Amino acid sequence: MSLTLKDDLNFTQDGKHISALRIPHSTNSSGWGSLLLPVIVVRNGTGPTVLFTGGNHGDEYEGPIALRKLANELKAEDIQGQVIIVPYLNFPAVLAGTRLSPVDGQNMNRSFPGNPDGSMTQKIADFVYRELVMRSDVVLDFHSGGNSMIFEPCTVLHKLEDTA
Repeated sequence: MSLTLKDDLNFTQDGKHISALRIPHSTNSSGWGSLLLPVIVVRNGTGPTVLFTGGNHGDEYEGPIALRKLANELKAEDIQGQVIIVPYLNFPAVLAGTRLSPVDGQNMNRSFPGNPDGSMTQKIADFVYRELVMRSDVVLDFHSGGNSMIFEPCTVLHKLEDTA
């Protein structure tokens, strides 16, 4: 089953738009269940597209908290271009507070570019890569040490000369 946006999220319309990626997730208590991974798009005219992601590892809380605050406060008139925010990239892991997804035991950070026919983590990575990363000029993925490491505040940049 493929992943779809809950609503038709329009990446070309100005304003703030909130939708969710519908992730089919059948459990013993919900046979037709879905997880809804929030996707926030803020757009104002033409300009660069910046993608912010957090919660790549579910035990790294700083990114999701900062990105939810940004999503709540950012207004279209504050920017020129487009900002896409996915505060909880590995939503099952964020819900469980674990580094790896409790659904398939996978590390989201090692799953890109993903697989549309793979496990839940691979499907999320595939959707994010195809639909969000590929439309972005800049991607900022927020990490911290999680439960097992202590990170000094830092920035790591990876400039891709060949975007193909």
